[in-house]
Amino acid sequence: MHSISLASHQTATLCTTAEGGALLANAIKDESRQFRPAAFNALVLWVSSDSLTDLAKRLTPVNEYCPLAGFVECERYAASLATLDSDKLTRPQGAEQSIEWTVFSDKRSIPALKLQYKADSLAQVNDQGQGLISDIDSALAECKQLKNLRDTRLTATEFTRINTGLNCTSISANTAKGLADKLQGLGDDKAYWAFCAFVGSSHELEPIKELFL
Repeated sequence: MHSISLASHQTATLCTTAEGGALLANAIKDESRQFRPAAFNALVLWVSSDSLTDLAKRLTPVNEYCPLAGFVECERYAASLATLDSDKLTRPQGAEQSIEWTVFSDKRSIPALKLQYKADSLAQVNDQGQGLISDIDSALAECKQLKNLRDTRLTATEFTRINTGLNCTSISANTAKGLADKLQGLGDDKAYWAFCAFVGSSHELEPIKELFL
């Protein structure tokens, strides 16, 4: 699975969310970029706002739930730039060219997915162990206490899905151009925004879809 992201603070000039989506689409089609994926199905996450303050506010719960580098950086920039006068801000030049693919060789490097995998594993261990403990309970009274302690540990919830408020779009595409064409229709006319697209095969995208859809 790969990811690619772009936010409003990274563009050379102010542009709308829809225009930002077009820039991201162009980056996806660019064959000169390193680490391009072989499959082009995608889950596209995006958020937009009319103000930097509101954008930072909207990204805060997202980053607490599942911190993604592009969104974390965008929240920090939005919170910082909201305190600056516009005439003190110099925008980067040609920053769109720095958009690069990120490769996730282990999806558990995404903190929320790591917690989800752990919770699922504990649940599986708990289910498998239920049949084994009945004989112990009947033989030794003290094992009842051990069982209760065990059940408490295994059923403790460390990960809870939330509604992030993000715009989430699942896209099926066979080529980079096909994905880019479908990205062209995303976005609105708001000036402050962030996109993060996870790209890969349907199988690779399944865990991240479970987090956000």
